[in-house]
Amino acid sequence: MKVISSICPGCSIGCGLYLAESKDGEANKMRVLHRKNAAVNEGKLCKFGTQLHTYYEREALNDTVDGSEVEQKEAIKEAKGRLKGMKPDELAFVALPGTVTNEEIVSLVALASEFGCENISFGLERFFRGIPEEARYIIEKGLPFSEVEKASRIILLFVDPFVHYPLLARRVLKAKKKGAKVVEVSFAKNERGIADETVLVEPVGLERIKEKKDLFEDSLIIGELTPYTDLQFFELMLWLNASTSSRLFLLKPFLNSTGAFLPGGNSKRRKDLFEIIDGIERGEIKALYLLETDLAGAMLGDERVTKTVSKLDLLIEQNAFRTPLSSTADITISSEPFFMKRGTIVNIEGRVLEVGGQSEKGLQITESMGKGRTYEEVHEEVKRKLGLAEISEFELAVKRKERSFEMAEPKVEIEERKGGEGYFLWYKTNPFFWNNGIQSKNFVEISPAAMRKLGLFRGDEVVIVQGERKGRMGFKISELPDYLILSESKMSIKPFEGLIAKVEMRRRDCETTQEKINC
Repeated sequence: MKVISSICPGCSIGCGLYLAESKDGEANKMRVLHRKNAAVNEGKLCKFGTQLHTYYEREALNDTVDGSEVEQKEAIKEAKGRLKGMKPDELAFVALPGTVTNEEIVSLVALASEFGCENISFGLERFFRGIPEEARYIIEKGLPFSEVEKASRIILLFVDPFVHYPLLARRVLKAKKKGAKVVEVSFAKNERGIADETVLVEPVGLERIKEKKDLFEDSLIIGELTPYTDLQFFELMLWLNASTSSRLFLLKPFLNSTGAFLPGGNSKRRKDLFEIIDGIERGEIKALYLLETDLAGAMLGDERVTKTVSKLDLLIEQNAFRTPLSSTADITISSEPFFMKRGTIVNIEGRVLEVGGQSEKGLQITESMGKGRTYEEVHEEVKRKLGLAEISEFELAVKRKERSFEMAEPKVEIEERKGGEGYFLWYKTNPFFWNNGIQSKNFVEISPAAMRKLGLFRGDEVVIVQGERKGRMGFKISELPDYLILSESKMSIKPFEGLIAKVEMRRRDCETTQEKINC
């Protein structure tokens, strides 16, 4: 049995673990083992981490050109040739940095530059726009978890640590043992009861958070930044930070987001992920290079993404595993699973962590189409960009320097809930939400009143409707406001405000005309 020291790619925390490979007959089996000396998590893992073997047991991607299997060197040659045949502004490169190393990020940026292309996204570029230069550090760099444990007052701003980032919950609980007061600001009370005080707001009432500004004084505000975070809400978080004696700590769903911001270079000039998708829709972007990115799987409304991407003249997918877009890609290039990679990432604390593998396959794919550098050359560039001479997981290598900045008071405008009709769907994100390959919960949570109103019984399913979009799920009764639906799994429903969506809900057997009459 071979044991590998690795990192969980489930979120930006970067928990250390062991993967044990063994042969069971003809198949390679993998087990997850706890690594007690891991600097980040001290051996603890969330449910995603313990099921990581399932994530790595997905179907591998093959090297293909126009649907036919080829040798990898032929796929790379064909990809390079076709990219050269496109105009720079017709190209786009996307890498959601969940399983992308710092070295691969630096290489991808260099590759895009070789083709004169500035349409490159790591998923969160738009948040750099329109904010003071002095506030960039909040997006680029996180905080060590020791700062959470030392805080005397913690505000959980629409973050349920037991769901969103389970390993964060341990740090909050340690702070509570030292006397910290924990306040949650949320649409519904956290069932686990981690907070000493809960401040409930309605989805139409985020504007009222500004009226409670004094609540945030002398606190550590913990929030989340995802591709779907509403810009107005993001500005509200920055305004609270700027206008009170507080600090803001934003967690992120992708493991190496910090690496994307720092070794990846200036984000201001880049296209936003949604701008790239819109550019494809309008026919302005004709070729897309996806690096280790399940674009349809990571986005809400994956059927729209699949339909939009089908308009491309050229889709190149470099990945270890097949995705919903693999069957339509013009060229697919197989790379190695994350745990096999040689390279580094930067976690949310600022620790530079070695992935643990020895393979340079993925890096050499992009380098063979670009500058042709060795791993050592690219790695040295990463260290220069991070200002490091040596790398150790037990050191906080990337530290943020707090700055004062000014933010105009934002106006948070949200669609109104009229006359108590309709529902709001609230997505509670988690590692399962962004990473396809491991099954998550197949139910939504609703209030007892909603169950009675729809005439639901055990075993029934509900249909969540938003225009032509629909999602079908089982249900669970929870202590929620009557108008709120909570989901920890993605559906085709698109949010309009920070992972909140206005929807309708009905019992599944009320779908046909006759059934609606009977209902």
